[in-house]
Amino acid sequence: MTAQTLKTKVHVTQSENDKYFQQKLPTWRNGFCEVTRKVIIAQDPHSVYADGEYGFITVYGRKIIVVRSSSDTPFEISGATT
Repeated sequence: MTAQTLKTKVHVTQSENDKYFQQKLPTWRNGFCEVTRKVIIAQDPHSVYADGEYGFITVYGRKIIVVRSSSDTPFEISGATT
């Protein structure tokens, strides 16, 4: 599978904003926000998200894993790579 790039929404919670985005996103009001980012769609190495989509975003030079269950929902952060 060739990696695709998709510009789409990513759901970010307050704790993820603190951890990955250096508290630069406006999550203070509702505890979350949605940002539009380029997501590199990749094949899940463990086939856990076979029914949805798996990919990466880059934040301050770090690769962050994002997943979503269907194309009509925003991606959610799953964690960071090494």
